[in-house]
Amino acid sequence: MSKAGKIRMKPTESSAEYFRRSRPKFLDWEPPTEEERLQEVQARRDAKQRELDKVIRLEKERQAAKKAARK
Repeated sequence: MSKAGKIRMKPTESSAEYFRRSRPKFLDWEPPTEEERLQEVQARRDAKQRELDKVIRLEKERQAAKKAARK
Protein backbone atom coordinates (compact mmCIF):
# COMPACT_ATOMS: atom_id res chain seq x y z
CA MET A 1 0.00 0.00 0.00
CA SER A 2 1.34 3.46 -0.80
CA LYS A 3 2.10 6.01 1.89
CA ALA A 4 -0.85 8.13 0.76
CA GLY A 5 -3.26 5.24 1.33
CA LYS A 6 -2.18 4.48 4.87
CA ILE A 7 -3.93 5.98 7.86
CA ARG A 8 -1.38 7.43 10.23
CA MET A 9 -1.84 7.82 13.96
CA LYS A 10 -1.65 11.43 15.10
CA PRO A 11 0.99 12.01 17.82
CA THR A 12 -1.56 13.08 20.47
CA GLU A 13 -4.18 10.50 19.52
CA SER A 14 -4.89 7.47 21.70
CA SER A 15 -4.99 4.07 20.08
CA ALA A 16 -8.73 3.82 20.82
CA GLU A 17 -9.36 7.08 18.94
CA TYR A 18 -7.16 5.90 16.06
CA PHE A 19 -9.10 2.65 15.66
CA ARG A 20 -12.45 4.42 16.01
CA ARG A 21 -11.40 6.91 13.30
CA SER A 22 -10.04 4.24 10.94
CA ARG A 23 -12.99 1.83 11.39
CA PRO A 24 -14.82 1.18 8.08
CA LYS A 25 -18.21 2.92 8.00
CA PHE A 26 -20.01 -0.10 6.49
CA LEU A 27 -19.55 -1.96 9.78
CA ASP A 28 -21.92 0.55 11.43
CA TRP A 29 -24.70 -0.04 8.87
CA GLU A 30 -28.07 -1.01 10.26
CA PRO A 31 -30.92 -2.40 8.16
CA PRO A 32 -33.89 -0.10 7.64
CA THR A 33 -36.73 -0.39 10.12
CA GLU A 34 -40.16 -1.61 9.07
CA GLU A 35 -41.44 1.98 9.24
CA GLU A 36 -38.64 3.21 6.93
CA ARG A 37 -39.40 0.41 4.47
CA LEU A 38 -43.08 1.32 4.45
CA GLN A 39 -42.19 4.97 3.83
CA GLU A 40 -39.97 4.00 0.90
CA VAL A 41 -42.70 1.80 -0.58
CA GLN A 42 -45.26 4.60 -0.20
CA ALA A 43 -42.88 7.10 -1.79
CA ARG A 44 -42.40 4.78 -4.79
CA ARG A 45 -46.15 4.29 -5.12
CA ASP A 46 -46.74 8.04 -4.96
CA ALA A 47 -44.06 8.69 -7.60
CA LYS A 48 -45.57 6.02 -9.85
CA GLN A 49 -49.05 7.51 -9.45
CA ARG A 50 -47.75 11.04 -10.21
CA GLU A 51 -46.08 9.74 -13.36
CA LEU A 52 -49.25 7.93 -14.43
CA ASP A 53 -51.34 11.07 -13.81
CA LYS A 54 -48.87 13.09 -15.89
CA VAL A 55 -49.04 10.63 -18.80
CA ILE A 56 -52.84 10.58 -18.69
CA ARG A 57 -52.99 14.40 -18.59
CA LEU A 58 -50.62 14.68 -21.55
CA GLU A 59 -52.64 12.13 -23.55
CA LYS A 60 -55.88 14.01 -22.84
CA GLU A 61 -54.24 17.26 -23.97
CA ARG A 62 -53.04 15.58 -27.16
CA GLN A 63 -56.48 14.13 -27.87
CA ALA A 64 -58.07 17.55 -27.26
CA ALA A 65 -55.57 19.18 -29.63
CA LYS A 66 -56.31 16.56 -32.32
CA LYS A 67 -60.04 17.08 -31.89
CA ALA A 68 -59.64 20.86 -32.12
CA ALA A 69 -57.49 20.54 -35.26
CA ARG A 70 -60.16 18.45 -37.00
CA LYS A 71 -62.85 21.11 -36.57
